[in-house]
Parts: sequence; structure tokens; C-alpha cells
Amino acid sequence: MAVYRFKVYFEDDESVWREIEIKSTQTFEDFHNIIQKAIKFDDAHGASFYVSNDTWRKEKEIRILRSRKALQKGTWMHETKIATLIDDPHQKFLYEFDPEGGNWMLHAELMKILPDSPVDYPRISKSNGNPPAQYKATLPTDVIEEDEDEEEIHEEKGGYVHKVTEHYAEGEEGEEEGPTTLRTKTEAEELGEDAGIVGEEEEATEDFEEEGGFEEEEI
Repeated sequence: MAVYRFKVYFEDDESVWREIEIKSTQTFEDFHNIIQKAIKFDDAHGASFYVSNDTWRKEKEIRILRSRKALQKGTWMHETKIATLIDDPHQKFLYEFDPEGGNWMLHAELMKILPDSPVDYPRISKSNGNPPAQYKATLPTDVIEEDEDEEEIHEEKGGYVHKVTEHYAEGEEGEEEGPTTLRTKTEAEELGEDAGIVGEEEEATEDFEEEGGFEEEEI
């Protein structure tokens, strides 16, 4: 009975690798389990092996079957022995884990064929480098209070927030007549507004004329 020694490493970081030894009669599910142990992942997602050519192109797929209750078609890891797909002394397999999430891809390359020995297989014979974290940590979103948010927006724009003060005109008896906009007669005419809404100087002139103008002093 032969024992296969594979070098397994991450596709995007070849410095992190493991040498794994597995019997020819063991299955791809056994291979999958020992890879998960070697890279310290949680085995909670989908996984597949792909037979590969020398340029790491995907060919035949061997999938993990998570639920065996339903009848499904395919080539499954638990049914497929390693030896049945070894056609080359340097056979290559691609190992894909969590394709819908982390999308981890590892290369598995046959390095050597060994005679059987009285040890437990599969096993990790050598290791190099620390595997990456399976899940990336996320920071909580910073919550900014509404007032602080508005202030930061105005500071970014280089401006200031100006408060608009409304002016009120008083009637003869000191009652408020509501907000008015003080304009000159010319400005009011240009804007098409009521000419009665005029500036302070214009109002003073009209009041003076209504009272009869200048009074002559008796000599």
C-alpha cells in the first residue's frame, strides 16, 4: 500500500505550506479533513478538489457532501479514493474552500510516493508559516451625533453656520406687526414688491412731509 506525500500551500502565499501524507486507499474527504486541521479552519463551508494540469487549470471536480439525506449527482469526496485520480508522479489538485465567502484556494502537489509505515494517516509531516485568519475582523461603525456631524460638514467646507435673525416692526401702539424686510423704495420697485415696504430713511422723509415740512419761525 502506497503513501502519498503532498505539499499543500495557499495560492496567494506560497510561503505558508504544509506537507501532508495520506494513504492511497484513503478518500478525498480524509484529505479535506487533514487540510482543515493543518490550516486551522472551522470546516463550516463548502469545499471541492479539482484535478489540475501543470498550469493549475481546473478540470474534474470532487465535492464535499454535507447532507447525505437527498440523492444528489456528482463525484463526492467520501466516495472517491486518492489513488483513483493519481495519473502523474507529480499530480496536482486545486483545493477550494468557502467559495461563496472567503474563497480560499490552495494548491496540492504530489511530491513523493512512500511505502506504508506503522503510523496513523493522514498526517502533517512538516509545516512552514502561520496560516491567515479564516475570518477578517470588522470594526464597528463609528456613530456620530447629529450636531457634531453638521459641525464637521461645515468645517470641511471651510464655512460657518450663520443664524438668521428676523426683524419685527412695531405699530403705533407697540404691537408687533410680524416680520418685515426693510428695503429702500428703489429696491422694492426693482423686486416688484409693495413700495410701502421701504427703508428707515424713506419712512422718516414721508412722515416729515405728511406733517407739513419745515415750520417757519416767527420773528
